[in-house]
Amino acid sequence: MISVEELMDMRATLDEVVEEEREEKHRYAKVIAQAQFKAKSAHVTIETHVRVGHAVQVIVDFIERERFDLLVIGYMGHSALYNRLIGSTTDRLVELAPCQILVVK
Repeated sequence: MISVEELMDMRATLDEVVEEEREEKHRYAKVIAQAQFKAKSAHVTIETHVRVGHAVQVIVDFIERERFDLLVIGYMGHSALYNRLIGSTTDRLVELAPCQILVVK
């Protein structure tokens, strides 16, 4: 499981990025705990990862580095206008991910 917090502004140093990653791990603690509980209840092993950066690029890089063969991603949905103007993370991952993708709506 990977969670990505997008940076809204540029960090000046690597230390600031590392600190941001620590903060994001704390922010995602509840979601990660719920996922771990559900996985354990289903007798499934789960590894969790929290990264900071642009979601699409971080996930694509993670898939390539770890050599995954399937990405399962939820479709959250924004407004129709947002998707027309900017596009969705899911759309971009379907286009760019170097593996099979299962989109869950």
